[in-house]
Amino acid sequence: MLPAIPLKKCIFIPLCLLLLSPSTRAQQSGIDSLQQTLNAHTQKDTIRVDLLNQLSRLYFTKDAVIAARFGEEARNLSGELGYTKGKIWANRNLALVENTKGNLDKQLEYTLAALKLAETQGDIRTLGILNNDIGNIFTEQNSPRDALVYLRKSLQLKEQLNETPEISKTLNNIGSAYIALKKTDSALIYLYQSEKLKKALHDERGLAYTYENMGIVAMLEEHYDVALQYHLLSAQYYKATDNQPGLTKASLNLAEVQTQLGDLKSAEKNLDAARALNEKLGNVKNEMIYYKIRFKLDSARNDYASALRHYKAFSERNIDYFNLEKSRQITRSQMKYETEKKQRENSMLKKEQQLHLATIQQQRVLVLSGAALFLALLLITVMVYRLYKHQQELYRQLNSKNQEVSLQNHIILEQNATLENLNQVKDKIFSVISHDLRSPLAILEGLLFLLKDEKMDAQQFRFYTDELWRDVKNTAYMMDNMLQWASNQMKGISVKSDDFDLTLLLNQEFELLQTLARQKDVKLSHELKSAILVYADPDMIRLVLRNLINNAIKFTPGGGEIIISSKFENGEAEVTIRDNGTGIPADDQHRIFSNIYYSTTGTRNEKGCGLGLHLSKDFVERNHGRIWFTSVHGEGSCFYFTVPLSDEQDINARGYTVVLQDNPVSGMSVLRR
Repeated sequence: MLPAIPLKKCIFIPLCLLLLSPSTRAQQSGIDSLQQTLNAHTQKDTIRVDLLNQLSRLYFTKDAVIAARFGEEARNLSGELGYTKGKIWANRNLALVENTKGNLDKQLEYTLAALKLAETQGDIRTLGILNNDIGNIFTEQNSPRDALVYLRKSLQLKEQLNETPEISKTLNNIGSAYIALKKTDSALIYLYQSEKLKKALHDERGLAYTYENMGIVAMLEEHYDVALQYHLLSAQYYKATDNQPGLTKASLNLAEVQTQLGDLKSAEKNLDAARALNEKLGNVKNEMIYYKIRFKLDSARNDYASALRHYKAFSERNIDYFNLEKSRQITRSQMKYETEKKQRENSMLKKEQQLHLATIQQQRVLVLSGAALFLALLLITVMVYRLYKHQQELYRQLNSKNQEVSLQNHIILEQNATLENLNQVKDKIFSVISHDLRSPLAILEGLLFLLKDEKMDAQQFRFYTDELWRDVKNTAYMMDNMLQWASNQMKGISVKSDDFDLTLLLNQEFELLQTLARQKDVKLSHELKSAILVYADPDMIRLVLRNLINNAIKFTPGGGEIIISSKFENGEAEVTIRDNGTGIPADDQHRIFSNIYYSTTGTRNEKGCGLGLHLSKDFVERNHGRIWFTSVHGEGSCFYFTVPLSDEQDINARGYTVVLQDNPVSGMSVLRR
């Protein structure tokens, strides 16, 4: 539990009115002194590299552009001099600059380059710092468990050297990782240790980060008064050390806490301050957080029009941020694949060149030998014969090599096809998640937020309940289809055939499907009265029934009718799903069961991912059945599929009874035989 801080120690002062502390003036004095020394030292040597790295480190929280300029010059000069230590710290400074912009992938690239060089030097202190940096990157990338591996290694290295300032930093960062894991008690243990060490060192710069983390813990525990006090302390220390990225985060944290406490005027001032600071930094993540807090502030003011506008801005940036991360991952995968492909091609070309050179060399030998053979006719005959045999061997070897190259090319083409297929699966999954699944969930999140904060009464919420339920159920069916399709595409699905009652399987799904139909005023009924024992995979046939019936509901307008019937023929059960809905245009009928994922909106703008019918066809055929349809545009459609009958049909003679019982937990009817 976080202790309360006496309010007299942290009276709120607007960030723009905080005066520079003595430590800030001392830091600025140090920067000016280093700048003068650098200007005076024009010789391109290791001393200049060290001065450039020191200035880059001091500037990265004040002015990222200047810090990047010093870091680039230090790295280039270190490369020219072969100065490994200078190159390590230049890469580390450039990584910190990328962090202020929110470019975590670029930061990780620079940090790993520095770590690789540091491992060749065996410098424990540098390795401790760089492992700490990598841990921080994984925390910001929402991978706290991976972060803890590097942070604990960093702490172990720093404890070997007993460097208290560096130990305090890593303790704070371990606390950050536990915050990301929502383990606040564990986080506070490390944060209190870090605070104790930093207070003893009078480390104002480090205390700003620790108090920010303590404020976040208090917010997670909903102790907003305590959170406000810690964030005020963090803001003061960030201001005192002229830490621009820290000031931006502090302003956002204060605005969020003040919104929760009802101090809306102060929250707006801090939001405006954060936006002004972030315009210079250009941090996309901070901009996304700004719109999220602005949405909460507008909701607290009952300004729902502005709240909706800012929530849309937050959602768009959230989706853009997700798509950006996805694009980066795809780009990295493609670059890696292209690099490996070029390496294989270069290796094959090199082998071919060696073979050609060997052939040319042998031809030269042949010419010289032919000139010498003029001296002796007998020797000519012997040498020509031997050279002919040797040349045949060379041609044989060359043909063998050509066959190897051809085989390797064939393997590469197969690998390309496999990778392209996997990329299509991945792109389809990303597309469905980022567009078809995120939209209904974002709308549901917004409505639940308004209901939670009592911005919308229960009667208004019930007005949207039926539509929300239908959208969420369609989204669940869409997710089920997508997961089954992805597993099928990756060859991870197998048929588990068994004897089961098709009528009972339909009845188990029918209650929920009837509820969906009633939502659209569509009559749904079936004519399967007796048991139909079939031999197939029940889970696959369940998905086929659900997809075909749900598809009929989707394209049948209000007042329409859907009838499910069956018949027996040639040892198969043939199931028919007939509707009088919109039907399928003749020009589009060839796409229904093709590999082209075809999807249109339903009569009430219901969405789909285009996988249901394609997946149904695959599952029916895997179970030795057939599937087809007939349709007339504007009059309706009939979908048919067959399932092999079981060898054991005695159950039809015995019969059974289906009883619907109410489930006291879910409120839905349960089938009992």
